[in-house]
Amino acid sequence: MKVILTIIDGMAFHLMERFSKDLTWISKLITEGSFGRLESSYPSITPVALASLYTGLLPKNNGVVSSKIHVKGKKLSNPISAFSSSALLVEPIWTILAKKGFNVLVSSAPQALPDKWKKIGLTLFDPYRTKIKRLSKGTILKEGENNSYGIMWKVSDKGNFFEIEIGNNGDKSLLNKQTWSSPIEFTTYLGNKEIKGVTILHARENEIYVSPPGFLTEWGNNSELLNKIWSNVIIKTGILLDGDYKSLNAGLITFEEYIRTAELSFNFFMEYTKFLLENASWDFAITYLPTVDNFQHLLYGVNDDNARKYIFKAYTMADEFIGVNSNYADIIFICSDHGIAKVKEIVYINKILEKINIVKRKNEHELDWKRTKALYTGGGTIRVNLRGREDNGIVKPDEYPKLVNYIVKNLENVVNDEGKKVFMAIYQNQIPAGDREGDIKITANEGFSISANNEKEVEIENVLPYRTITADHGYYRREDLYGVVIAYGKGISKNSNINAKIIDITPTILKIFGIQNNKTDGRILSEVFKD
Repeated sequence: MKVILTIIDGMAFHLMERFSKDLTWISKLITEGSFGRLESSYPSITPVALASLYTGLLPKNNGVVSSKIHVKGKKLSNPISAFSSSALLVEPIWTILAKKGFNVLVSSAPQALPDKWKKIGLTLFDPYRTKIKRLSKGTILKEGENNSYGIMWKVSDKGNFFEIEIGNNGDKSLLNKQTWSSPIEFTTYLGNKEIKGVTILHARENEIYVSPPGFLTEWGNNSELLNKIWSNVIIKTGILLDGDYKSLNAGLITFEEYIRTAELSFNFFMEYTKFLLENASWDFAITYLPTVDNFQHLLYGVNDDNARKYIFKAYTMADEFIGVNSNYADIIFICSDHGIAKVKEIVYINKILEKINIVKRKNEHELDWKRTKALYTGGGTIRVNLRGREDNGIVKPDEYPKLVNYIVKNLENVVNDEGKKVFMAIYQNQIPAGDREGDIKITANEGFSISANNEKEVEIENVLPYRTITADHGYYRREDLYGVVIAYGKGISKNSNINAKIIDITPTILKIFGIQNNKTDGRILSEVFKD
């Protein structure tokens, strides 16, 4: 029996209801299987929701409560990332099954890293680990010499095309103007270590856009298979993991170029997933696609036909991805981690905290941690830089109640230009929070997205259609809270309606493999099984 859990990031229930009849594979799987609404965790942000999905436990019980996780003894500036295996306090589904002797494959999951989950029969990959922070932003090459990603790129304008010399080994590429290149492999250095990278170029009339590179790092626990992925997939597709939103937001690329990067991301995930399913040994596999979430964040709040066309396009791409996955499985579960809600304004909480002298800066890009009393780090929570709890904390325990009262009072008074309150609810702890908790918890009002960005110069700004996000998820408990679940295959009920929570998926899949005594907060979805 082969079972696949396919994650379509952001696929929203209310949009799936609208689109499903026009999607070939999804329509088939809904008609011949079981379908329903999937209630996410709270907050309904990707790493938190997926941790609940993969463990069957609520965030407070699995440990992944926010995008950044604070525990005693760590600096406020250095929390545990939810995109790390150390974020989980419990064993996820891939470890539970591997311990029972099943072969498990994970193509991408926020906490599925081989540094912690070392079991026989467990194959883990995380393509997002191909990114190296200081080397993985998109850039622009001008005519002449350009020092980018630690090597020299020499660009010569030859009229109708560019000649590009990469590095010091004499390799040259020719690229016609107004065209995209095939993936280009190059070699750079990480410290003293030589490392391979790959990127895709777009030649404009007078310059060249370089997509964010990916690198041949140790991003899996099977080095032989990893090298095969590099040579058989990545060299052919590149390794864009998401649409290049950062370059779009910074004005480096156009909307049309952004769409191309999102399509290239889809191409990678499609070919990478097929290669893994065909070349790895597995009884249970987790696969992942970010395309729907990429398009929705940028376009769902844009009220025109062009934006709606692209949203539907993202769902057709997901439909194709689902179809490919279903060809490899006896049973397939398709799940999304959350939905999506429209927003009109972005609120930079740390800028508000800076205005009231809670956050302090050294310079434009760097905070002064010796004077910063509290910080919003995401996930709807503010954490105080408390002495004795945070490493190098500065706020004395007896100052804590007065400080949180001061912060809450100021946040309650924040309104936009139209006088609308930004925050729907603010909860505060009168005594310092414990591990993995916030001292202040925030819920945004409808129409606002809350950001942990530390470098913005404004407290609130309007979204810009086709340039910034226009939709978000996480804190609203509206359409963003509800994703999708589809079950199809051997022994699955036909045309059955499901009303499930995200914590119900793991116990249901474990039942298929004969494991029913594992402690979870969810229930087995008995309605998806034939009598």
